[in-house]
Amino acid sequence: MAEQVGPDFYDERAMGEALGSDGEPLAPVEVRALREARKVLALPTADGYWVFPTWQVVDGAVLPGVAEVMAAFEGAPVWSVGLWMTTPDEQWHGRTPAEVLRSGDAETVVEAAADTAARWA
Repeated sequence: MAEQVGPDFYDERAMGEALGSDGEPLAPVEVRALREARKVLALPTADGYWVFPTWQVVDGAVLPGVAEVMAAFEGAPVWSVGLWMTTPDEQWHGRTPAEVLRSGDAETVVEAAADTAARWA
């Protein structure tokens, strides 16, 4: 799963550095707040750490649409959300939801997430 969802991940410190501004990283408490509010895709590891797929950070910010997708999948296992985000889909001609988000079409992905979440419920 990790290979598909990542394959590259930030740990909490690196996520803070990736999202920082003016050379100042986000404090660990700020990264935890983003994770706990489901504003980012954060995945627990078997040894109790949290990792963050690097694809969701662009130009020092969380990719637009990630928080809304996470909200659509409220209550769903985060690893399942990560797999959904990185699985190619025919509606986007074989692109993944993450790739569609990166292209700037957050609205379509959020709608698809809501539809999928309703089917999962």
